[in-house]
Amino acid sequence: MFPIKGDIIDIERTDGKTEIVVDEGLQTTYVALDEALIAFGSAVERRRFERAMDILETLPPSPEAEAMWTTLAHLTLQARRLHIAERCFAALGDVARARYLHKINQVG
Repeated sequence: MFPIKGDIIDIERTDGKTEIVVDEGLQTTYVALDEALIAFGSAVERRRFERAMDILETLPPSPEAEAMWTTLAHLTLQARRLHIAERCFAALGDVARARYLHKINQVG
């Protein structure tokens, strides 16, 4: 992530990529947006947690991906979607929570 210097004047979507058009005064620049982050946010907003999990599983490990796994873990716990929460905690390396949820999921 980096700060945008100027005013966003447009959003363009072409060939499966989303870019914002930024007016920086003397020049116009294009900044590509993170498609996975957009898709993840959309899936979470629509409470399509399986879709959000599928998106995360395609991402390489990174601090951003870890933050999204954490967000999804907490949202799915609140929504009592424990099978997804189990997968989230496994992806985060939280073995204790993943095992606990696995046991709960086997009973339920």
